[in-house]
Amino acid sequence: MKLASLPSTHKKNRNGDLIVVSKDNTRAVRVDEELARNLTEALENWTHVAPNLLEIYHCLNQNKIADSFDLDLKSCLAPITHAPGFYDASAFLSHVVRARKARGDVMPESAKVTPLMYQGVSDCLLPAYSPIDLMDEKFGGDFEGEFAAITVDVPKGTSSSDASKYIALFTMFNDITYREIVKTELETKFGFLQSKPNSAFAPLVVTPDEFGVHWDGKRLSVDLEVQLNGKWFGNPNGKEMNFTFGDLIAHACRTRPLAAGSIVGTGTISNESKEKGFACLTEKRFQEMIESGKMVTPWLKSGDRVTIDCAINGTSVFGPIDQVAK
Repeated sequence: MKLASLPSTHKKNRNGDLIVVSKDNTRAVRVDEELARNLTEALENWTHVAPNLLEIYHCLNQNKIADSFDLDLKSCLAPITHAPGFYDASAFLSHVVRARKARGDVMPESAKVTPLMYQGVSDCLLPAYSPIDLMDEKFGGDFEGEFAAITVDVPKGTSSSDASKYIALFTMFNDITYREIVKTELETKFGFLQSKPNSAFAPLVVTPDEFGVHWDGKRLSVDLEVQLNGKWFGNPNGKEMNFTFGDLIAHACRTRPLAAGSIVGTGTISNESKEKGFACLTEKRFQEMIESGKMVTPWLKSGDRVTIDCAINGTSVFGPIDQVAK
């Protein structure tokens, strides 16, 4: 099942109207507000709402819904514009290994046991076609292609082995980062804050079954396709997650419950082989430092275009993220 959000005619509904989207991403139908006014409300009542949405999805794919309409993905909001929580991790250790190696350091054993995670900006999440606001090129603007799980209510202290059953949906996002501000914030031992502005989300969220064999209950074994200015930048695969989605959710809820609509990100998709390319500028820069002792790739400049996508059998799963830096 695929879902998305469109701008609402109701000014108080800032999360947008919930729509069900066809499997090929071309058609949609608005959900009756009596069932769910927006995606957050649907997730809060998922046990009741999801079967009804699934029935709508099946009818839509069979062309049995008279009031369906052609969908322009560029008109979609972020699926959830104001999430109750946003927890972003670093689940791919190859990313951490490159960072450490580029600095002449080694990864501590603790990094293999406990995932790195911070609580990000959960309000005012951006749509997939919004510009990347560099603010000041000296801030070192970077993109980070990631997958994310969206949960229903998760009880405090849920174990890793039980956590995956609380995943309602998956999505993809661009975690925009100001790398030069990161350096100063990490020195305080109390970041991130200013270095992590609002992230941009793919138009669509999908239920786990949409991935078929590519979802094993722990990891998404699909490529993330990244281009910079129309040229291939990387297609790392999610199968190399060292920490599973269950691990990440369990870490986030160890001392607090997670409210329905919480977003748990994987961190930059990264693979051990450099032949798979990269999903962020900084990791390519790390690789350059390792190989030549010098970082060559620049941070984002005004006019740079970043596109991120994920496809199965030629069809985009989440709809593309397509952003131009300004």
